Amino acid sequence: MEIIYIVVVFLTFSLLKFELECRELEGYKFPVYTTEFCPRNEEEWNNRSSALNCKGESTYSCFPNDNITELIEFCYPMKIIAISRGLCLFLSKRRSELDSYECRTFEYGCPDRPYLGSSVYKYSSCVTIGNGCFLAESFCESTTTVSQEWTQEPFKTGPDKASFWIGSVYAIILLIIFILMIHLKRKLSKRRKNAVDDEEAHHEIDLCLCGDFTSHLRISHSFRDATITGEGLHFGLCSAFTTTEE
Repeated sequence: MEIIYIVVVFLTFSLLKFELECRELEGYKFPVYTTEFCPRNEEEWNNRSSALNCKGESTYSCFPNDNITELIEFCYPMKIIAISRGLCLFLSKRRSELDSYECRTFEYGCPDRPYLGSSVYKYSSCVTIGNGCFLAESFCESTTTVSQEWTQEPFKTGPDKASFWIGSVYAIILLIIFILMIHLKRKLSKRRKNAVDDEEAHHEIDLCLCGDFTSHLRISHSFRDATITGEGLHFGLCSAFTTTEE
């Protein structure tokens, strides 16, 4: 039971941590969620799009908020988001619309050609922020501890964070069910063993009573030239008792 308690505590902590890292924001016309990072390749982009269920006339998007203080993800009500070169996008909270930010002053990573919102992961400088600014900006570099080498390093393929936590939750639930099944099986096995022991004990008591009756009973009775001794009476009584019990 102590193991189950530890697992439940861990599961609760994991769910709370996930809720804090990925929470829904208020004040927008459609659901908007915070995220630690935007998808870093096409596979992660498609996974997040499926997780948020962006279908039909909406498309999955991941950009900074209008204060450039955190990254947010959402299903934007536009099938194709076309972006001109030299621009990055952010989501305006007041209008719940995408707005542009000129990146020509970026020291590196400013898109040099038109691109789509679904391929913003190719221009990581547009979604790499810190201290209320884009890290590619010169004035932002001096106020952050993140190095330029890290921001220029190509993003590596990694598991989707939400998928990882969802998979972990399912795995923990299955583990709890497995532990409970083992515990229940052991409990039932113990009950069966106790029942068998009780039955054997009752049987031994019956044999003892019958044996005691035989050792002390000494009678003879003659009926139609047949003699019934105490031993025969003992056999009959015990046989009858056994038959009744069965």
